[in-house]
Amino acid sequence: MADNLLTIQNDREIKSNFQNNRNNSNNIIKLQKKDDKTLTSSLHPKNDEINTDYNTYPLISIVVINFNGKKYLEETIPAIFELNYPNYEILLVDNGSTDGSIEFVKKLDGIKYIKSERIGEKNYACNLGISKSKGEYILLMDNDLILVEKDILKNLLNETNHLPDCGSIGLAYVNRNTNRTEGYGCYLSLYYSWEKPNIAIDEVKQMHGRPVGNPNGAGIFIKKELWNYVGGYDDHLQFGGDDDDLGMRLWMFGYSNYLYSNSLQIHIGMAERTDTVKYATKFQKKVYAHMYTIVKNFSLINAIITINGYIIFSSAKAFKQSIKRKSIKPLTSTAHGYYTFITNIPTALRKRKDLQKERLVKDDIFLKIRPSFTEKHSRFNAFMKVFK
Repeated sequence: MADNLLTIQNDREIKSNFQNNRNNSNNIIKLQKKDDKTLTSSLHPKNDEINTDYNTYPLISIVVINFNGKKYLEETIPAIFELNYPNYEILLVDNGSTDGSIEFVKKLDGIKYIKSERIGEKNYACNLGISKSKGEYILLMDNDLILVEKDILKNLLNETNHLPDCGSIGLAYVNRNTNRTEGYGCYLSLYYSWEKPNIAIDEVKQMHGRPVGNPNGAGIFIKKELWNYVGGYDDHLQFGGDDDDLGMRLWMFGYSNYLYSNSLQIHIGMAERTDTVKYATKFQKKVYAHMYTIVKNFSLINAIITINGYIIFSSAKAFKQSIKRKSIKPLTSTAHGYYTFITNIPTALRKRKDLQKERLVKDDIFLKIRPSFTEKHSRFNAFMKVFK
């Protein structure tokens, strides 16, 4: 009991100190606002103004989460080593790999290896890696994302300090050997996921710096102090709901989520989605995570509406996938997800009580954020893609 009270007290102190620092920062920013409505920061000037003194670059921690991804790491790690930024560290958290990933990483200089004791639990691994990091800023990455822009850390740092009330920045990405993408952030609706149309890379680039409902978990840039303030990932969830839940809480505490699409990073992990067993296993966890996240974060009326909408949505998608894959596994995994949710309703309600009491913005702003397209896209076609 004493340990629990101490944890609660420490958590409140972190939030109080962070809010005080934020208020002070906001006052400084207001004084620095220019006539053209752009924000400047004396601490973090634009790229062409950055002093080359090593000490002027804040430490950035790149945290990579891995589970049996050696074939991906062989391509993604070299790209990280080539980044044009003088002050960053690389941490790799392994979730119990058996494919030689650990041996591969341990042979490389400049990577801090961390073993997660909770095998296969991505959210816990992310929190663990960030807790072990020393950076002022965090770039949290999946193991199958290739960073193609060498100056991306400099640019992310600048965007974070110039975008109004910046909470997180999600990296836009494109699947390898394709010229259209859905990797431009996540958006929510009253059936949970607002499904995005597949759009051209050039159009995604025009969305650079625009708000998104939630950052995509493939790559998220965030200040570590802010990560701790909102509580990081909810490690009650093993997989799924991580980026959604984080993005919602940032909006609820008065911050905004943005898209970084000055360049599109390359996603190389598409093979995972073609394996029916792996797909069904992840879908089961995601169904539970999504329903849990709805109850925890949404206002009461929106939660009731969305839970019902999501049941229809996920059931239809599971049915479609079972037909497409000629397997009953998507259907059974969805049913298992529903069962897991029912048995964990008390946990979701307990988390909801604490969060709803602390939230600063009562409106579910995250439900209203939509991408701004420069060409016309059929909403009907976008909706129909939920059953793909």
